[in-house]
Formats: sequence, C-alpha cells, structure tokens
Amino acid sequence: MKKIILGCGLILLICISLACLMFYKLTLPKFRDSSTERPFSTIINEKLLTKKKVLIIKNPNKPTSKNYIYHLEDGNSYGMDSELEVVDEIPIETEVIFDKAELHKGRVSGTTTAYLYGKIYSTENQKEYAFQYPWGNYHALYEDQPYWTFDLAFWQDETLTEKYYIEVP
Repeated sequence: MKKIILGCGLILLICISLACLMFYKLTLPKFRDSSTERPFSTIINEKLLTKKKVLIIKNPNKPTSKNYIYHLEDGNSYGMDSELEVVDEIPIETEVIFDKAELHKGRVSGTTTAYLYGKIYSTENQKEYAFQYPWGNYHALYEDQPYWTFDLAFWQDETLTEKYYIEVP
C-alpha cells in the first residue's frame, strides 16, 4: 500500500512540475528578427539623418536588449516633455544607423511591438549611444489579416502609407 501511495504522489509531483514548466515556457516573451522584411530592410545598416531634434533618455523600463540600454525619444512614445532622465539632446542632421529590427510579443498581454536597435553619435558629448526605438502599430483586433502601419519617424520626410503584413512571433 505504501508503494502505491508513494507512486501516486511521485506521478502527481511530476504532473505538477510539467504543468508549471509548460506555463512558464508559454508565458516567456517571444521575439523574432525582422531586419530582412520591409519596411525594416530599407533602413537597416543605412546611414540616415535626423529630421528633427531627438532625445536620448534613460530607459524607464527594462531594456529589451542588454546591448541597447538607452531609449531614443522623438515625441512618439513617452513624449518630449516627459519627466524621464534626459541623457543627451541630439540635433537635426545627426547621423543614425539601425543595426537590427525585432518584433517582441509580451509575456502576458500578447501585444506585439516592433523595436529598432541602433547607434547615434553625439558630437557635443563625444559619445556614442546604443538605443532602442519602438516603431509601428500592429492592427490585429477585428482584422481578418492583421497588418502593421508605421507613423512618421524622426528620419522620414513623409509617413509610409501602405499596410505591411509581417508575421509576429
């Protein structure tokens, strides 16, 4: 009788452990490199110039990449007048290079955000900043075929008007 109870307890413990492991694995954030897909492929590893003043701020959230710890703000995410710590002000006509683009799907909410990762050099402070920049809106609610749109960014003269069908992670 003790062996049956011990065996059932062991099986129950294994089942609970597997359920916890499965739940943990399913709730991990997912990401996918999208550097080769349009519109990201048109700007990755290209020298672009800022068309308006941008700020390098200390990222208030946990950075999505440990190599890109700053956030580049152009007024489209936190706002230029936010109370966040400004590290540097970058003037117009400053060169910026994006290294890669990734789509990140959140742990619990399931929302997907597109991040551009790049570097910008401040001539005033003689320092290069590795930053992340969120760009794009994912339209999935009430859509048969979800799509992306992209607002006017700090290096563009005009907004991209077409819809982009990019697979999310």
